[in-house]
Amino acid sequence: MTKTKYWATRHALLSPFLLCIAPLLAQELQPIRNLQPAACAALGDNFVFSISSLSCLQCAEGLVASDDGFRCNCPSTSRSEYTVEGDLVCTACAGPDEVVSEDGRSCIPCGRVIVEKPKPEPIPDANPEPVPDQIPETTPPQIPSETTPATTAAPEENVTAPVLERRRSDAASYEADQRRALKPTTYNAATKVCSCPPGHVLSDYNSTGQISMEQGMQCLLCPFNSYVDDKDPYSCVRCPDPLMHRDLLSGKCVCDDGYIEDSEHVADNIQADVRFVGRHVCLDRAKVNDITFTVPQYGKQQYFDVLDAEKSRTDTVTVDRSVPHMHHFLEAAVRCQDSRRIESCHALANLCALNLYDNEAPACVLLERYIKSEVIDDVHGFQGWHQGYPWLQYESPPRNVLLDTRISRPVALSGELSYINLTLSVYALNGSLIGMKPLTTQLLLCKGDDRELQRFKRFGTNSNVECALDLLQLMREFPEPHFYELWVVDGYDQDGNSRDGGAALYPVPVILINYRDTRNNPPNPNNVLVEHEWMELGVGQRGELALDQVVLHRRFFIWDNIGGRKVEDTDTTEQGEDGQPIRTDPVVIRWAKKIQLRISLQPDDTETQVDESLRMFPPQLVIEYEQQMSSTVPKVETEPGSDAEDFRFHKVYFTSHYTRDLTYYWYITMILFIVLCVCIVILFFVKAAVHNQQSSLKPLELGIDLLGVIANFFFVFLLAMSGYWFVFFKMQAAVKVLLPREDPHVAYLSVLIASTICKVFQVMLLVYKQCNVHIFFIDWEKEKEGGGDVEGKEEKPIHPDVSVWRSILIANEWCEMQGERHTDVDFTLMFLLLFLAGLKYENLATAQPDEDFLEPGKPNVLMRFFVISMWYFTVVVMQLGWMTFSYRFQRDPLDQFVDLCQLSNISAWILDRDFHGYYVHGRSVHPHTDVNMHQMQTNLKDESDAKRPNRGLTQKPSQDLNGYTDMVFEVYITDEIRKEYRSQFKKMLPHGGVQKQGDTKTAEAVSRAHFAINEYLMTQVIDDIHNSNVQTPTFVHNVLGTPPCRVPPPDNPVLLRDNRNLYARVLFYGIEGDLIILDLLVFIVWDLIFQDVFIAALLTYVGAHALMELRCKWGTSNVAKKTLVDERFLI
Repeated sequence: MTKTKYWATRHALLSPFLLCIAPLLAQELQPIRNLQPAACAALGDNFVFSISSLSCLQCAEGLVASDDGFRCNCPSTSRSEYTVEGDLVCTACAGPDEVVSEDGRSCIPCGRVIVEKPKPEPIPDANPEPVPDQIPETTPPQIPSETTPATTAAPEENVTAPVLERRRSDAASYEADQRRALKPTTYNAATKVCSCPPGHVLSDYNSTGQISMEQGMQCLLCPFNSYVDDKDPYSCVRCPDPLMHRDLLSGKCVCDDGYIEDSEHVADNIQADVRFVGRHVCLDRAKVNDITFTVPQYGKQQYFDVLDAEKSRTDTVTVDRSVPHMHHFLEAAVRCQDSRRIESCHALANLCALNLYDNEAPACVLLERYIKSEVIDDVHGFQGWHQGYPWLQYESPPRNVLLDTRISRPVALSGELSYINLTLSVYALNGSLIGMKPLTTQLLLCKGDDRELQRFKRFGTNSNVECALDLLQLMREFPEPHFYELWVVDGYDQDGNSRDGGAALYPVPVILINYRDTRNNPPNPNNVLVEHEWMELGVGQRGELALDQVVLHRRFFIWDNIGGRKVEDTDTTEQGEDGQPIRTDPVVIRWAKKIQLRISLQPDDTETQVDESLRMFPPQLVIEYEQQMSSTVPKVETEPGSDAEDFRFHKVYFTSHYTRDLTYYWYITMILFIVLCVCIVILFFVKAAVHNQQSSLKPLELGIDLLGVIANFFFVFLLAMSGYWFVFFKMQAAVKVLLPREDPHVAYLSVLIASTICKVFQVMLLVYKQCNVHIFFIDWEKEKEGGGDVEGKEEKPIHPDVSVWRSILIANEWCEMQGERHTDVDFTLMFLLLFLAGLKYENLATAQPDEDFLEPGKPNVLMRFFVISMWYFTVVVMQLGWMTFSYRFQRDPLDQFVDLCQLSNISAWILDRDFHGYYVHGRSVHPHTDVNMHQMQTNLKDESDAKRPNRGLTQKPSQDLNGYTDMVFEVYITDEIRKEYRSQFKKMLPHGGVQKQGDTKTAEAVSRAHFAINEYLMTQVIDDIHNSNVQTPTFVHNVLGTPPCRVPPPDNPVLLRDNRNLYARVLFYGIEGDLIILDLLVFIVWDLIFQDVFIAALLTYVGAHALMELRCKWGTSNVAKKTLVDERFLI
């Protein structure tokens, strides 16, 4: 007999899985190859896949891989046994006709067992029973249980001499029973069925395979390691554990001496509950007694901050007799320590993960105790990943983990490298490895088009997926949860070349928001990511502090519909029609409410040839769970929008964020913003100085200037910053720019709100100012001979006999122009909606680096600002361009108003400040303009034939004007004119208000004042202006609006020729730019609030037209008040 002894270190000796490990793993970080378990078989029949280290390992000499490829076993021609020290010994079967038994622990000969037939009536035995060591090579079934999945216990327990002796004794007894052959059945008259003694099954056939009416139904003895199925008395069922045998008295499977069935221990010897708990496996009784936790302690599952009725919160909810703990804990705890079964350790890790790594949970306490009890090497050099145990928590400082630069995989915006390759190691609740699976949609509870759901894997795409999760479906239809560990697939080395031997894996740390540790201060260290949602770990002062505070884990789950479920029992479980317990709803359910995948790029190291800015730090997976009492979940259909619907359907979110350290960007932005603020202050003081030169400073003027400067500068700043992100993010060829993770950023919101508020108040003040300007229409028309108001033939007329309809005409035209604009807000909003919604250009703002991508998605607020502004200004520029083109063929409305004044022989005198205003010269070159049609045509013809003087104040020919107008002027008046004008104006309002209708005395006084002002302006102001008082504006005046450098005599006003029709400043025409920016800002704010361009357009339309109506209403009242034209004539 030859023996091959396999030696390993103490911490791996007792595990058949770890016995295949020959060399120890190095302590420094080594690549973790991206392998599937099946790939190890291609290396040879003695290579297995290590669940512990996720790599292929070679079995020691003399050992071969098991059928599942996860363990090293003895060859099929050698039996297995363990020494007292725990060494596995493979002994080849010596005899020529000996084979290995099913449990692999014995060598037995073939064909030497003789079964005697029963007497006195022998029956041929066509199916001789095997001896106890001849057990068929089939997978052992387990005791029927509706709630416990079937698994097979591995034969790795130590079989000591007393146990073998007991088995030999039982085998001898079994052989004696076999020699007694078949037994007759016993008829039960009450139940009218046949029954057999314990350990026997019913058989309708005799030894020849025929039904014998003479012999009747017979009883056949089951094999030694099987029992009679309670539901099928014709079948023998294999005992669920190789260390079990059938008890001769009860006929049930019992464990060998020194062992105890976990189900009996967990059920606390209540036989009726045995089938509901445990895994029905045999455990070392001494090891079971070493477990310091009692069944009530390790059988409970605790939930914290649970949502209950009326949406209140319960601090702690304890679920006793929790299914996963009552089924798996005891076996996992014993075998993880005793035989180091890696599946058992993983099962214990899963139970710990279900408790969210609570430091007081028994599963977490035991794993920590087992690891600390030995000196164990780290796997692949990762601290916290101990050889032979699952990796639950990082032991390295979080800073070292999250800022690790050992991921060498570059990123790109196109091609294969534009997609982040992630993979998952998936584990079942019992600890078995399901496999290594590429990450697709496993992290999302939302369903839909997989192409849309997997878009987050494209680099730079900040995805946001949300949907409503049906909790009733989660409770009753979702399968048992799986447990995951996430990895990055890295196929490159540090030099940027393809890695030899294939791609490697790099672990992804998990940050559980709900993690609690009473040993820490604060007890919820990861909650800092909720308190500061947009904080980036390691960025900024707050991020630096949080980087050293967070706790990193590895294993996670997406939902938990089993931890809060209680095990069935005979007392509390309702039975179904088939007699089986009906599966009950869990007491508490838990699901991942928010999952964030954060990926950040490394900074570039200028001392190396490799561009590190194209490499990423380890990704971060941030998970926030929500838990709710199942009793609050409605079990029937709910009304839409009702509170019941809110309890059944909950929003779940998945987001991906790609970013990089933007500290330098924000530093430059802050400098630019400071420069911007300095420019605001400078420009404001310049404007204030100009106003001070024109007149005394007034709060209204200062307010308008200050608000306007702030609003405009802030708007330009936002447009520039958003344009930077749009252009350099959407149109970059290589990865250089990534969007800020905070969306919307607080700085953006602050500047946007400030700009909008300032612009709204500025426009309102401008409207107020426009509606209170002093305006007067000077009538140059002379009365015709024989006209006038006379009371007697010899009395001088008080008022000239001149028609008032010309003044009414000009006043109506002025009122119509008050609310008119060069651009049409209706047209602008209509075409803006066409571009944004109709052509889907609003999707250009989605956070993915492709300017041609127009699929729907959550927009980035900063880029949405630029996209809306870009298309808004496109429509506005189109209108202004058309306006410029069309005005070459049809005159500007402002120029048309000037011509109308000329035809009406009426001038417009406008004062918007104390000493500043505008003058539209409308004095006709004809004697009379209040004439019939024939005379008007004659006058126009005489003017075209140069029979009349040139139009204008100075009546200079066009060649002498050098392109300047002689019709429209900017006026700077003297203090004397201002006082006289106001004195006369007060006479128009003798009682401090507009004259009362039908008040003859008031009407007479106002008429006299109107006539006096008209005469004063004609004779003492306009007629007395000499050519030296009419000047052309300087460049400085055109830019800053400073008064003329040449100071005239105090009794003469100064007129500056105005080619730009600046008198429009008292109309909407003159504040077109402010109105355009106001409409845009209002649209953006409404869109930010409602996330809908149609609602934003509707509200902007309402606001713009309301402002227009307000301006026309107030302006008309002001015209009636200041010009004496009755408001009833202003239509």
